[in-house]
Amino acid sequence: MAMGQLIRRVTKKSAFYREMNENLLVEKANLRLRADELAEQQMLNAGEFFSVRRRLWANNFIITAVIVASVFLIFVSVSAFLIGDTTTGGTLQWLVSAVLAIVLTGGGIVVSERLIETLIPRHDSSQPRGEDIGQAVAILWTILLVGIELAILGITEVRADQLGATQTSGILYFSFIALSMLLPIIAGSIRWDAMRFIDAYKTTRAHRDIDSRLAQIDSILRQNEEYESNFYKIKSIEFWDQLNEFRTYKDLYNAKYDVVEHLGGHFAQTYDAFQREAYKRYESDLRDLTTSSMRRVDISDRPAGKKIGQISSKMQPSSRPAASRAGTTSIKDDRDGDPKVQETDIYLAPKPVR
Repeated sequence: MAMGQLIRRVTKKSAFYREMNENLLVEKANLRLRADELAEQQMLNAGEFFSVRRRLWANNFIITAVIVASVFLIFVSVSAFLIGDTTTGGTLQWLVSAVLAIVLTGGGIVVSERLIETLIPRHDSSQPRGEDIGQAVAILWTILLVGIELAILGITEVRADQLGATQTSGILYFSFIALSMLLPIIAGSIRWDAMRFIDAYKTTRAHRDIDSRLAQIDSILRQNEEYESNFYKIKSIEFWDQLNEFRTYKDLYNAKYDVVEHLGGHFAQTYDAFQREAYKRYESDLRDLTTSSMRRVDISDRPAGKKIGQISSKMQPSSRPAASRAGTTSIKDDRDGDPKVQETDIYLAPKPVR
């Protein structure tokens, strides 16, 4: 009972750890393939990576602040000439002002970025454009940007006039209009500057994450091996103690009733014999657990014209017995009583990716 319980427990725990290891090995192989693909792309070294990361953080913060300021200014400007409109309610006026502010700000940012990208193309662009197409696209983006700027000028002029009249300052009038028109262009320019490094930064960050995960997987694999080995040692000692305790009571019982037992050659005689027998059974069970599934059929010995699993032609018992080769099965023919041999192909174990 002690031996059986020991083998069941350690085999179950080993199966758990080895299944986990197989899943980790599959993940490791996939990560290595992904790392090889990323290695072909442009990446940053250690110094450039941290420098670009700080630059991207600063650009994102500035872009967010500029967008909020631009939306606020345009929102205030639109609401200036919608307040006196009695055809729309108060909630609808606020909603229209917010939508126009977001559309003008977002449109100005996108158009500014595309225009700069067209005028100053990146050298690492995977899809180079012709000169004629680039000029046509640049003209298109220029027209759109001029249209958006004129729309912002017309919308913000009313609020700028009110502020200038209230503060009696012409500089405030022109500053309000200029700031409202320039904020989308500033945000688009900063975004274009960030997009020059974003691809290399993301590739480098993904590669660093893969390296970190690969190191973590290696650590988990080593830990699983250590846990599996320690679990076996602890359980083997624990069940030997149970068996030894039982032997103590049994020896006292035999001495009391003059019973003589001969344990010569049995694994319960000594600790070393118990450990050898336990390890032998444990390894046998592990081989059953880790037996590879059938993947590929070896058909080198199959005659031409025969399908896999097809029953071979009738054979004489004297020339080829039914059980003379491994992997054959004798089948009784009901018509003439002669046995026929069914060929079973040899399945080769797969070679897992490590």
